[in-house]
Amino acid sequence: MSTSLTKQLERCLEGVVLGPPLFDPAGLLPCMVVYPLFPSQLGADPPTTITLAEGLSRGVRLRDTGQVDRVHVDNPLKASILVGESEVLIGETQTRALQISCLIPPGQRASIPVNCVEERRLTAYQAEFTQADICPWNLRSFKLEQLARHGETHQHRIWDRIETFLDHAETASPTADLRAAYGTHSFDLNALRHRYPMHPGQCGAVCAVGQELYLELFGAPELLEDRYAHLLKSALIEAVVGPQEQVTAPEVVHAFLAALPAAGRASRLVHPASLKGKGRSAVFSTSSITGTALMADQELIHLCAHQRCWGKTQAFPLVRPQLEQACADWEGGAFMEMLEREYRPRRLRYDAFKDRLDPAAPPEAPDAGNRLAVLTTDRDPRSPPPRPLAPALYRFFLRLFQQR
Repeated sequence: MSTSLTKQLERCLEGVVLGPPLFDPAGLLPCMVVYPLFPSQLGADPPTTITLAEGLSRGVRLRDTGQVDRVHVDNPLKASILVGESEVLIGETQTRALQISCLIPPGQRASIPVNCVEERRLTAYQAEFTQADICPWNLRSFKLEQLARHGETHQHRIWDRIETFLDHAETASPTADLRAAYGTHSFDLNALRHRYPMHPGQCGAVCAVGQELYLELFGAPELLEDRYAHLLKSALIEAVVGPQEQVTAPEVVHAFLAALPAAGRASRLVHPASLKGKGRSAVFSTSSITGTALMADQELIHLCAHQRCWGKTQAFPLVRPQLEQACADWEGGAFMEMLEREYRPRRLRYDAFKDRLDPAAPPEAPDAGNRLAVLTTDRDPRSPPPRPLAPALYRFFLRLFQQR
């Protein structure tokens, strides 16, 4: 798997163009710079995969199994569902975060691994998750590092990490809900996200936040477009909670992308056993780079990676001339126009594909309810009605249960 992943990452990154940096010219958020990633060539056909948020709005069902580390997913649609790494599942039960990215094939049911990100809330068996959010990168990289090094995540360490993050974010939550930090800083998040717009046809981004680099890359621009708000939010909360005056320079980002394939040599396969589709998920970790990749049919579907750049940052006023020069040197005006022109009809076909997806099957009752429904609906109306237990038999069973 490591050799295959390394070659795949090399091939994928060779087909990616690093765009001009996006930064706040007013210097209100000096520690965050976003580098868009574009496909060097755009295929004619859109994907036949949709994101989890799109799937939930069309009938995909996620239910609490009663276990802290598993949720049940039911995909009745004629499209694969991309369940993204560290997407947060929200419903009338304990909030969970997905461990890895995976594909849920059409018509398949499976149990997928999660972590709890709301320690002091009880689970509600069979409760449905109806919305999706995203973890901050602080927790994402920690979970991926645990998976890559140990093959599993330790729930108590994740709770400790969340508690530290909430303290750092000056956020109080009675249930220790990770998402509470977004509410505390919602004004800043909403005000700043517009400074980092997405370009049509873009397939990923590298977010430089202080001394951290966060990369998220999709095999199809349509998937990024439906997930871009999450991508940005995951990094932006880190910049808002821990504002700094230091940032990494463009050459560090280039070196990060060049080092990614070698990091894939230390990969570990972590794909859920209950999924029978073509997708395969792997995690990898080196001394400085941690990440995960989802592949299917020798194609990269989703890549997330993080690098710590200790000792490689500079004060924003010193880096700003380099950022401005990188924007001035960008000669992609014609390329961007061509990419947008090719992407527009492809996106329209993708939207039409989603609109044609079959609706979900009617919700199913629990097993006991299904059996009861069969007995009552299939009963011959001419047959005698059921009779109650004889008094002596009733008292026998009553004493039996009272002794337990």
